[in-house]
Amino acid sequence: MPVPSSVPWKSPELHPVIPDTFLLEYRGHTIDLEEALLKLEDRLREEGMEPGTTLATTAGDRLLDLLLLLLLPRLGCHLLILDPALPPARSRQLLAIGGADLVLHEAGRVERLASRRPQEQGGISGGWEKTKLLLATSGTTGEPRLVELTYGNLRAGARAANALLDLAPGDRWLACLPTHHVGGIAILFRCLLAGSGVVLQERFDPGSVLEALESGTVTHLSLVPSMLQRLFDEAGGSVPPATLRVVLLGGAPAPASLVQEALERGWPVCPSYGLTEAASQVATLYPPPHQWEQGLVGKPLSHVQVEIDGEGRIRLRGPSTARYRLDATGRHRQVDAQGWFITSDLGQLDGEGRLRVLGRVDDLIISGGEKLHPAFIESELGRCPGVAEVAVVGVEDARWGERLVACYAGEVSEADLERWAREHLQRHHRPRGFLQLEALPRNALGKLLRRQLRELAAERLEVR
Repeated sequence: MPVPSSVPWKSPELHPVIPDTFLLEYRGHTIDLEEALLKLEDRLREEGMEPGTTLATTAGDRLLDLLLLLLLPRLGCHLLILDPALPPARSRQLLAIGGADLVLHEAGRVERLASRRPQEQGGISGGWEKTKLLLATSGTTGEPRLVELTYGNLRAGARAANALLDLAPGDRWLACLPTHHVGGIAILFRCLLAGSGVVLQERFDPGSVLEALESGTVTHLSLVPSMLQRLFDEAGGSVPPATLRVVLLGGAPAPASLVQEALERGWPVCPSYGLTEAASQVATLYPPPHQWEQGLVGKPLSHVQVEIDGEGRIRLRGPSTARYRLDATGRHRQVDAQGWFITSDLGQLDGEGRLRVLGRVDDLIISGGEKLHPAFIESELGRCPGVAEVAVVGVEDARWGERLVACYAGEVSEADLERWAREHLQRHHRPRGFLQLEALPRNALGKLLRRQLRELAAERLEVR
């Protein structure tokens, strides 16, 4: 039977007690959680929410998303958060895969769907630990699929991250990542467990981020590399306030030149590696290093085991690892009998147990019989004056198997970049084609769209 909304929201029988020191700030005001959550609960009950159902949101309202994350365990419901920028056809596919019963759209519009839920029916016992969050993986190619994270997964990841980063009551984490990505959601769980504050921004805006930092209250910040670059473009040569202790950098491979510039300017950048299937962080280089090597992301967090398999892939297991994924054919277990999840990323562990991420398996280029990791070549080309960003892809070639093509944005000419490559790269690492673009194609989180870039490079070079 539904719990009447007159019951105090912080009742420990319904939901773990929120620490009194936890704060959620939005648009300059501290949200009254008790009032906001009771109002949202009443609204959802009026719309027919029942235990065991799945609520989806496509509204792109970050405050609503965080309130739903706090509320739904009490109602015994699951949550699917979708990117509002997805094409309508892809959204409909994901809603069907996730078995959504109700959808919250923009402007408060509510849509009821005939659910085809591939997960278990009925109410949820032990709401907080059993409640599931469904997230689309960050890739934008291939068949649509969702990762099924339990709140237990999210709490395990947050607890380990807090232990590493010394998050404590009185700290403030500036949240400017989108909440349809696990990186944006993980901030809430870290701060909730630590009893610290979330300073929520409705979108990433460099000026607003700098203004929040200048207030002297923000101690932690999460960014992807493209956001950090925009922040530097806005900030000029300014240095961060001493109150900022951590800039967690992840979501996409970071150029070595960008990270080194940040460190030299006093920004406490901590390169990290994480993924949706691991409820965010897997490894983080903390405290911030003085010098940084391409791909180095530090030791795995205390809650996760990391190994490199015989093919060079990173595999991991631990309490934050999602056990299942959903696609159009149903619900599938994605860990083996021993609990290992095999990622699509290539990596190495050094003698100190630190992880280095070399790139994705499908990014590996085989040219003239040589296996080449784009990250190394990109790092070297990125040092050429006049190169703003660069990516190396393999284009099908009858002679070489794959021909290395350097796609870049910047002021340097293709001929000058080719000369620079001849002077600084070994023969088998030199691209055999150079393509100057206005900008490299990326998704909303700044991740490079390599498949799209390969297609573009093949098309442009064929025209030439």
